[in-house]
Amino acid sequence: MFISLLNFNNNFKVVNNNSGVSSYHYRYNLPCDTVSFSGRAKLIGANMSDAPSEINCRKAREYSEPARIYLESVLNKYVGPYVADPVSKKSSDYPVEVITSRKKKSGSIREKVVSKYSKIYQEESDQFASQVFDEMIQYFKLKKGVDKETVVKTINSVIDPVVGQKKLPPYKNCPFYLSEIMDLLFEYNIFDVESVNQDELGKIYLEILESLEDSDPDNSLDDLSYVDPTNINGIKHYSRDIVGARIIMRDGSPNDTSKVIDALKDAVKDGVLKITSIENNVPDSERLPENAQISDYIYATDAQLRSLAKDAGAKLIKNKSKTGYLAIHINVDLSSDLLRGANPNFDGYSGEIQIIGADVERLKDIEDLCYKLKDNKNAIHVAYKPFKDHFLKYYNESTKDAFDDYTYALYLSQRSIPPGHRKTAAFLSLKDLGFDKKLPPELDFNLLRKIKTECDNTFNEMEEQSASLKSVKSSINTEKLNSDIKTAKYLISASLK
Repeated sequence: MFISLLNFNNNFKVVNNNSGVSSYHYRYNLPCDTVSFSGRAKLIGANMSDAPSEINCRKAREYSEPARIYLESVLNKYVGPYVADPVSKKSSDYPVEVITSRKKKSGSIREKVVSKYSKIYQEESDQFASQVFDEMIQYFKLKKGVDKETVVKTINSVIDPVVGQKKLPPYKNCPFYLSEIMDLLFEYNIFDVESVNQDELGKIYLEILESLEDSDPDNSLDDLSYVDPTNINGIKHYSRDIVGARIIMRDGSPNDTSKVIDALKDAVKDGVLKITSIENNVPDSERLPENAQISDYIYATDAQLRSLAKDAGAKLIKNKSKTGYLAIHINVDLSSDLLRGANPNFDGYSGEIQIIGADVERLKDIEDLCYKLKDNKNAIHVAYKPFKDHFLKYYNESTKDAFDDYTYALYLSQRSIPPGHRKTAAFLSLKDLGFDKKLPPELDFNLLRKIKTECDNTFNEMEEQSASLKSVKSSINTEKLNSDIKTAKYLISASLK
């Protein structure tokens, strides 16, 4: 006997047309990774149908310039007095080595958007599929020889749209998805439904549906559909660090960082800095060297950051570092009536301020790429394919644990370097840290940095070529943009006097 839930309630057949799906007919295929190695696509390791265009990413970058100027101006005014004086050597008077700001390049923006969007979708889909299984196993007997992993893959084959079709949040569309899923599982005899009549099946369906709707994680902001990642607003939504700044510390002890925190608190109190959350990345106590303590590595105490979070009305998050990376990340809202007044496109940006030591920063810029490659859901620019090919050739099941331990040890070593004591740009080698017997020399960070530098050069060349394309160059009225940026700079300067 086959009972169709689609006949139980015809209202479940159609999803709101605004979400991009007009009927319940889907193509059932088991999930598989879609990888593009096209030079034109510029990204690898991602489904390019989810990626915004290069033109829109370049527009998002160009429009972010006033937000970058604003963040830099605020930091220069409030934290600038503590930047190192070339004459004085007193770290306590000038604890900050330098303040930098940047806009992500368009290729990096595109990479971030497609990775973030895909992860949100995949995580919610996996959670939904797992919960559907857990709910159904309470009411129906599972076919012998079938395991949860197989069922979850089958459920995901219903949730995954065909290529080019908009992804839909499964929880917000669960009446449609649940009926499709249950019909498919019963049709394939994955769950036994022979002893269940139509009325009982309808009641079970409604009970499972209620449980799923109560679990909605609310990841989407557009009701039945996710925020569209292909337009400018979607790019701003998924890439919240298009604008970024770094406060690079000379020492980075809590005593020195206290001056920076007090300066940021003043900016908050003056209403010129809107902090949304603070993330403190601290080491795992179980991975510290013998006789070392967490307090040896932190930039600020819990009390200092709680005080800043309280003044800002922001959430404080303490992260136990998985890689050894140590820094404070301060997420800020850069939306502003002032910027909107100069040009509506200048509004709506978010940004990130990092408080980080100079030596940790040097390692982070390389390790970050390794971290992305460990998760195949991340997209990377095609310029970094040589790095990817090299790294994944040697980073595998037999080396990953040792490499992760080496990375952790190197981060802690970088954090421990006293100001001005590093005479060369070299990192401690595998041998220096006792990993030369555990890892091949190809995974030494000194070599990885050399390969990444070559890829960086290729990336910059490709970005320059892309910027020179007529279609991209003409996508923004440059004369008007420059005029509006000039207006925004004047407004920013006047507001911070």
